[in-house]
Amino acid sequence: MSNSLPKFDAPPVIETVLSVQFERLDKFSNAHGGWFWKNYLDKEWNSVRPAPRLEDQFEHFGDEIKWAPAGGGIRIITGSESDRLQIFRADDERMIQIQDSRFVYNWRKRQSDYPSYEKVLADFRQQFSQFEKFVKDAELGTLKLNQWEVTYVNHIAKGALWNNYVDWIKIFPRVSTLAPEISDLNHEDFRGSWRVIIGDNRGRLHVTLNTGRLASEKGVEVIRLELTTRGPVHLEKDLDLWKGFDVGHSAIVRYFAAVTSAEAQQIWKRRI
Repeated sequence: MSNSLPKFDAPPVIETVLSVQFERLDKFSNAHGGWFWKNYLDKEWNSVRPAPRLEDQFEHFGDEIKWAPAGGGIRIITGSESDRLQIFRADDERMIQIQDSRFVYNWRKRQSDYPSYEKVLADFRQQFSQFEKFVKDAELGTLKLNQWEVTYVNHIAKGALWNNYVDWIKIFPRVSTLAPEISDLNHEDFRGSWRVIIGDNRGRLHVTLNTGRLASEKGVEVIRLELTTRGPVHLEKDLDLWKGFDVGHSAIVRYFAAVTSAEAQQIWKRRI
């Protein structure tokens, strides 16, 4: 399917994330994170940093929504619960994140251009296979996958396509519903979010669109478009992790192409 999707030679994507969630490994500890880093990754993965754990996420559909806890429910945190470990490659463009219920692979734009979904997916496969081996060797239990997740973060810097709020419609003609300029009333920023169901409850697309500045209040002004797809791993419905990733990636690319203008896509060098 990816061969028929829109493709861009210079997309505004600055981060791509592939993540798999699984039932919590009760025996997993912070020490296991260091064990995986030192013994199952190449030496190019040369630094680590602890981070707060990511909450488990589940997409609910239909009757499931009635029984889903409001606001994610209340969860009791125990002192023995492990944190998340972030492991960085020497070029700082790749990051692996692990905790007792999740494995995450990040590509982050530094010097190189976006390497393509296929390349990021291949890298994920390689590193996740090492994590699977580690879980088995460490006798931590069985990985029972339950959710897949794909995220694309896009930054559209002020200058080439937009300089003020009246230009936003040139990029997002189907989204911009701001009022026209009124005397001394000037739009300062924009923030919006919405959700889209993928197919027959195969997943959900979460869209966040806002303006802001990079790094500090004096940083470069950007429009940030974040697209996250997430859905259940349902082996009985023929939807494994890899098909889930493909479903999520396809939804993101098709939605991105549908919501942005032809003028913007020309700048981003769309070729299909």
